[in-house]
Amino acid sequence: MKIAEIAILKNSPKMETLTYFSSQEINLGDLVLIPLRGHLVKGIIVEIKSIGETKANLKTKDWALKKISKIIETKFFDPETINAIKNSADYFALQPGEIIKAIIPQSVIETNIKVKKYQPAEFENIIPETVCLQETAKERTTRYRALIRESFAKKQSVFICLPTISELDKLAKDLSKGIEKYIFVGHGNLSTKEQVTTWKKALELEHPILFIGTPLFIGLPRDDISTIIIEKENSPHYKTFVRPRLDWRFVIEEITKQTKKRLVLGDNALRSETIYRLGKKEISPLGVLKYRFISKSKSQLITLDDKNKEGEFLTIDNRLIERIENALDKKENIFIYSGQRGISPLTLCRDCGLVMSCEVCGSALAIHQNPKKDERIFVCHKCSQIVEIEDDCRRCGGQRLAVLGFGLEKILDELQKAFPQTTIHRLDSDTIKTNSKAKSLVKVFEKNAGTILLGTELALNNLNNPIDNIIVLGLDNLLTIPDWRAEEKIFFKLLQLKQMAEKNFIIQTRKPEEKIFDYALNGNLIDFYRDEIEERRLLNYPPFKILIKVSLSGAQTEIKKEMEKLNTILAPWKPLVYPSLQKNKQGLSTINLLLRVNPNLWPNPQIIALLRQLPLKFIISVDPISVL
Repeated sequence: MKIAEIAILKNSPKMETLTYFSSQEINLGDLVLIPLRGHLVKGIIVEIKSIGETKANLKTKDWALKKISKIIETKFFDPETINAIKNSADYFALQPGEIIKAIIPQSVIETNIKVKKYQPAEFENIIPETVCLQETAKERTTRYRALIRESFAKKQSVFICLPTISELDKLAKDLSKGIEKYIFVGHGNLSTKEQVTTWKKALELEHPILFIGTPLFIGLPRDDISTIIIEKENSPHYKTFVRPRLDWRFVIEEITKQTKKRLVLGDNALRSETIYRLGKKEISPLGVLKYRFISKSKSQLITLDDKNKEGEFLTIDNRLIERIENALDKKENIFIYSGQRGISPLTLCRDCGLVMSCEVCGSALAIHQNPKKDERIFVCHKCSQIVEIEDDCRRCGGQRLAVLGFGLEKILDELQKAFPQTTIHRLDSDTIKTNSKAKSLVKVFEKNAGTILLGTELALNNLNNPIDNIIVLGLDNLLTIPDWRAEEKIFFKLLQLKQMAEKNFIIQTRKPEEKIFDYALNGNLIDFYRDEIEERRLLNYPPFKILIKVSLSGAQTEIKKEMEKLNTILAPWKPLVYPSLQKNKQGLSTINLLLRVNPNLWPNPQIIALLRQLPLKFIISVDPISVL
C-alpha cells in the first residue's frame, strides 16, 4: 500500500495537499479521482511514501485515511514537472495545487478529455541550458524562425510564452509561414470549447508543433517540447497581482531546469536581474548581446519651459507643435504616448501643501472630464471612486488649489485646439474597454496617413508596426514615484517606443538632467545597467537580496497587534514593519512586513512553514512588484 499527497484541483481557500492511500501502483504526476466531502474531485499526486514511512504520523491523525477512487491518467505530469511545481510553490510560499491550477486551463481540468497523446518514436536530446537574446523584435523573430526550423528537423516542439493576449496573434502570424498546420495559440480569452479543443489537438498532432500561449498553457504535457521561449522577458505582466502571487519567469525556468529543456529569454532590453546573472555566467548569451541600439529615427529631447499669458507652463511646447505640424504636412502618422490618464494627475493646495486624495484608499485624485456632463470630476485610479471637484482645501479651507502635471485628456484638448482639422484617435482604458476595439482603432490609424493616435499603455500594447513619428509626454511625474523599479520600467518603455519610430522620436520633459532620458535617446543599455545594478547593490534590492513582503489590511488597532505578533515570530530574520502609504481598495489601512533574505538561503523551510500557516487575510509576495 502507498500513501499519496494529492494536490486538489478544486477551488478551495488554501489549496492544501491532502493524504490518501492506494493499493494500486501509483506514480508522481498521476491524475486521480478522490473522495472529498461527499463528492469525487480530481487531483494530482505530488508525493508518494510507503506505509512504513508514514505509519507513525498516521497513528496521530484523528481522521480515517481514504482511498484513491480512480486513476484517470497515469503520469499526466512527469515526475520532473512535479518537482518543478513543488520547488516553485516553496519559493513563493504557495501550495503545489495553486501552481498546478495556474498552468492548466480550468476548462481542461473540468472536462473529461480523452486524449491519444502523440508519443514520438524518438527525438534528439537537447542540451539543457538557459540562454538570452537582447535584440530588436524583428531580429528576435528572425532568430526564432531559425530555432523553430532547427527544432522541427530534430523532431522537437517549441513553446513560446508571452505575458499578454494582445501580442499572441501578431507573433503567430509572423512565425506561421510554412508551418500553418503545426501552430497553436492558447490563452484565457478562448471559449471553454476552444481551450479544450486547442489542448487536445496540440497533444494529439503527430508532428512537432509550435505552441504560442500565455502561462495558462505552460503545463501542456507534450513530451517533445524541448525549447521554451520567454518572449518580452522584461514585462511586468509576468508577475501576478492576485493569489497565487508568483513570477511566471521563475516557474517556467524551474520547469525547464527539472525537465532538462532549453530556455530562451528574449527582449529588446532584458531585466537588470538577468544581465547580472549573465555576468555571473549563470546563463549564456545566444549570439552577441546588443548593449547599444542604433535607430534610424532622429532622437530629440525638448525641454518644456514655455509659459502661457497667465504664467503657467504649457502642456505642449511650441517647438513640439511645429514638429507635429511639419509631420502632418508631409502626411506622416504620429503616435503620442501619454504616461498619465485624465486631465491632471495631482491637485495641490498652495497654502498648506495638501494633495487632494481619495477618502477610501488614500491615493491621489486625478482630474478627468465627465463624459456624460460638461464638467470635471475627481477620479481615483486605484479604487475607481468618483467625487465632485472641490473648490476649497479640505484641511485649511484655502482656495489656492493648483493642478500639477498633465494627462491624456489635457493633451487631447491642446491638440484639438492646435490642429482642428486633423483626425485625432484616442486610445486609453477610459474610452476603449476591449482588446478587439483597441486593435480595430489601431488598424484605422495605420491605414489613414496624416493622423494622430494619442494613447496610454493600452495603445502601446496593441501597436505592432513601425510609426513615422513617436512623441512621449507626461513621464516626469512617474519619475517621482518612490518605487525602486520605476526608472527601469520607464527606460524599457522609452526604448520600446524608440525602436518603433521610423523617422522621429521625441521626448518632452521638464527634467532634461535625468540620465535616463539620455540613455534612452542614445540606446545606451550598458551604462543604464551599470547604474541600476550598482544602486540595487547599495540598497540591498534584487538580485542581491530576495524580498518577501507580507501585508495585512483592516482596522488600524487590530492589524497593528497582529503584525507585532508576526514581527516577533519572524524576529530571527530581522523584519521591517511599516505602514503602507495608501489604503487598499476597500479603504482599509494596511501594514507591511518586509524580509530581506540572501538568495543562497532562499527558500528557507522555517520561514515558508510559518508563512503557509498564516490566514488568507495576510497577503504574501515574494519578489513583490513594489515594497510600498
